[in-house]
Parts: sequence; structure tokens; C-alpha cells
Amino acid sequence: MRDIQILQDTLTNQCPTIHKKRLHSLLLATQSSLDGADLTLTKLGRSLDVRTTAKHAIKRVDRLLGNAQLHREKDEIYKWHANLIARANPCPVILVDWSDVREQLRYMTLRASIALDGRAVTLYEQAFEYAQYNSPKTHQRFLDKLDDILPLGATPIIVSDAGFRNTWFRQVEEKGWFWLGRVRGEVAIKLHRQDWQCNKVLYPKANAKPAYLGTCQLARRSPLACHAHLVKQASKGRKVQRHTRTSKKHTASRLFAKSANEPWLLVTNIPNDTLNAIQITRLYAKRMQIEEAFRDLKSPAYGLALRHNRTRCIKRLNILLLIALLAEVLMWWNGLIATKAKWQYDFQANTIKHR
Repeated sequence: MRDIQILQDTLTNQCPTIHKKRLHSLLLATQSSLDGADLTLTKLGRSLDVRTTAKHAIKRVDRLLGNAQLHREKDEIYKWHANLIARANPCPVILVDWSDVREQLRYMTLRASIALDGRAVTLYEQAFEYAQYNSPKTHQRFLDKLDDILPLGATPIIVSDAGFRNTWFRQVEEKGWFWLGRVRGEVAIKLHRQDWQCNKVLYPKANAKPAYLGTCQLARRSPLACHAHLVKQASKGRKVQRHTRTSKKHTASRLFAKSANEPWLLVTNIPNDTLNAIQITRLYAKRMQIEEAFRDLKSPAYGLALRHNRTRCIKRLNILLLIALLAEVLMWWNGLIATKAKWQYDFQANTIKHR
């Protein structure tokens, strides 16, 4: 296809260290994924557009995923991609979150996505074993790599969910970057000229209008100076779509409902005179984009079906994530062209024109 050829020519020019044949095999696997193959070794191989047997095509993808040189060179593609989408914005909004990609073996991926209109586009992601999940050492490695691939002079705003705590915020701040997160659970907080109190004491004061609570100290044991904002999002009227029996047994429904019903206590190192409470709330609301992007990656019904992969090697998983990124880039480019030509209305199931 023409779009694959354009991408190959671009990467040949921008990433000259990657061998042309290795790059060609990588883009063949990307094309296989775009043609509908699940993001697994055998299905990518069986759908490969080559004049050979399925056995040899599968072996070709196997060699690609295990290629040690490509494992070292993949960051060059991430650098090119980051320069492409973040170069024009000196302060990009970057969404960071964890997600499991192998539910049985609990292999995890830590992803940084840049928030755009409607969907987050992956900037960089890396796979880890579950033992490395949410550890300060892993976070530091990831931030160092993210710092390396971002364009020079970029000062991003890192938006993360309630799973990231003070250690993470300090690591981001040491880079000279801005951070924004949510406080959940039971955390001690000390507002200006007030005593220490539990964060949940503030929840009854929340309403639909975002409020700036002032400067505060977060966590009694190792306090972090920051700015606090509080808002209670209006109910969106969503209903649980799980089967009644499944819903009763599945804890996820209750956890998601509790998270949605709690007010947002947002903390950040961005001064209030730079971004006010309304702007901070809108910024954090973009975080849902990365959850939608994870579905695009893992879902067999709505995405690339990475959930079906059975690899036990982190390095091979990283190459599958790279293939997913290149497929995402091509779909994004095609979407921009389609929107420019107003072709998107032909694919709608409704007649909405305002979005």
C-alpha cells in the first residue's frame, strides 16, 4: 500500500542506522496488523504479504521479534515519532499509565501518550515484568528514556492517575517538568495555615465548579509542596453493561463506580496563576484518552488484539508494541486525510456533524 511505502521512505531517511531489510520486515508485519491480523507471532506471519509458505512467513516474524539489533535500534523510531508530534509544542501534555498486556503472567506496559483531540497518540512505551510494576526504579528508567526521546527544550506536563504518588512526582520535578495527579485512598494533607487532615475530609466541600484550595503539603511522612484543586464531576448517567450475574461477582464494576463517584482532589506543581482550577480539571479529564488507547491495543473486538499474544520475552513484547505504534501512526495519518476530505461522515452510524 502507498501509506506503508511513504512510512518506509520516511523511516529510511530519518532512521538511517536501521538496516533496510530489517525495516522492510518490520513494516510488512505492520501491514499484516493493519490488514486485520491479531498482534501475535503466528497470526502476523500467516497474514504476511509474501510469496512463500505460511511456515516460512511465521519464521520470518519470529526472527524479527527476536532480532537483537532491532531491540537496540527501536528507540530511534520512538525519537523520530516524538519529534514529529511534539516538536511544535514546547509544553506537550503527556499522559502516563500502567496496563497489563499478559493477564495470566501479568506482564505490564508503562506508556506515555500525548493528548490530542479525541485520542491519545503513543509517544513511548516499554514492557516490564510484574515484579517491576509501579517501582521507583522502573519509573526512573522510564523517565530517563522519555527525556532522551523528547525534542530538546520540551517541558511536558505529565498527567498520571491516583496510582502514582509523591516519589513519582519528585522524579518528574527533578527533570524540570510539570506534573498533575489525583489523590485517592487515605492520604494526609495540610492546607495553608491548617492542621493535617485526611483527604476525604475535603470531599463534602466539592461541587461541580472546580475550586482552588491553595498551596498544601501532601503526605505527612515525606511532605511534598504542591497546589490542590477540588471538583465533583456531574454524573454522566452511565449504566453497567455486564451481565447481572457477572456484574455481581466482578469487583471491577464496584471499583470503577467508586472511582467515578468520588470527587477529584487534584494536586500539581503548576502555579494557579499559570493554570486555574478549571484549566487543571480539563487537563486531567484528558487522562481517559490513554485508557481508550489501551483498549485499541489489547481488545480483540475493537483493537489490535495484543491480549491474545503468548510471548514470555519482554524484548519480543517490546517489538510487538513497536509494530502497534507504527500501525497507530498509519491509521492516524489516514484519519487526518479522511477528515480533511470529510470522508468520516460516510462511516458514521448517525448524522452528527458537530464532532
